[in-house]
Amino acid sequence: MFNEIEAIIGKAKKNKNYTQRGAVPSEEIADLESQLKIVLPKDYKYFIKHYGYCFWFGGVVSGLVGDNKRYEKLCCAIRKTKYYHDFYDHDSSYLSVPQQGLVIGKWAGGGYYFLFSQESERAGEVGLFLTETYGQEVSKFNSFTDYLSFLVTGTPDPEPVDVDYDRIMDIIED
Repeated sequence: MFNEIEAIIGKAKKNKNYTQRGAVPSEEIADLESQLKIVLPKDYKYFIKHYGYCFWFGGVVSGLVGDNKRYEKLCCAIRKTKYYHDFYDHDSSYLSVPQQGLVIGKWAGGGYYFLFSQESERAGEVGLFLTETYGQEVSKFNSFTDYLSFLVTGTPDPEPVDVDYDRIMDIIED
């Protein structure tokens, strides 16, 4: 699993404007888990321990930014998670952001990628939740590693998730 992350990051580094933080102290990772009251999946924990976060032209994987405040808004998983909780949880039309995990990416069309933590029934999965579906999940990856691979290489494809279109129509009609 960890060799696969190394290989994917090796490909990501070839992208235009690739940037990463680098090694993160274990205390910062423990602090993230403590603040959000979660346990991170092993592949994501490996990623943030070795890379912190990364982005390139067209892709972002949020994590821990440390003292680099320049990238905090774009790349800080704690900040993104709190932002989406505030955004979705104050409008009863939208489904609340799940509690057991964290936001690791933004969907350019409106929405977010959510990594489910170890204590979740969906431990390790990454779901895409869209604004246009009022916070409903529309697709998922089986692991953080699959999500990272998709961002960098375009494979594997995400799995579709059933969307409750009747609920959406009820919201629109109200």
